[in-house]
Amino acid sequence: MTRQGPCKDCSETIHVTPEKIKAMLQMLIDSRHVELADDVTSAGRLAQCVSCTGYTLGGTCKYCGCLVQIRTKIKDRGCPYPLTPKW
Repeated sequence: MTRQGPCKDCSETIHVTPEKIKAMLQMLIDSRHVELADDVTSAGRLAQCVSCTGYTLGGTCKYCGCLVQIRTKIKDRGCPYPLTPKW
């Protein structure tokens, strides 16, 4: 069996502009009434994600598939790292 590469819609890296991140967060706030973590908390979470072995394709988590720039900003979200979550 040959190893299959990324799906046809994926690239080797994920790049989402800050404008799209902001729009996605606003959609979550408007439609699901999520609360955002403060800037210090979300920056600390993001730093932990970027240094994690689960951080893949320049912006996604291999454990849950989320965009870490979104997940780290949502107040009630936690780290999906198996065994011991990092935040």
